[in-house]
Amino acid sequence: MTTYQGRVSGFAPRTESSVYRRRITLVWDFRLERYGADRRPLPRVAAQMRAKYFRGGSINNGDVVELAGRQRRNGLVVVRVVKNLSTGTVIRARNYNASVFLVYLVVLALFAAAAYAIFAGLPTDLRF
Repeated sequence: MTTYQGRVSGFAPRTESSVYRRRITLVWDFRLERYGADRRPLPRVAAQMRAKYFRGGSINNGDVVELAGRQRRNGLVVVRVVKNLSTGTVIRARNYNASVFLVYLVVLALFAAAAYAIFAGLPTDLRF
């Protein structure tokens, strides 16, 4: 993966919704303005972060950030983690909520335990 560092410009947060999964996705589109060692401008890099929610902070126009990612054929760099060097924070894109996953796991375990208790309490001639 290539590391990019530069100043954020054209920051545009938006949301996308899916009818099929009934889920909202947060999308951050922005560009990085970069400069070489001789102070000449380098080509801008288009970046995008997509997630259910972002953790650790935010970015704004004018912030100096560092990110790592692979550039697609269309020139877009899809990013999961951004270091905001202006504020000293690390922003991570999250696509799941651990507490909801934990609740589902506990409910499944309780259902399995109840099914086992019911099945174990049956006489042996009624079991499958």
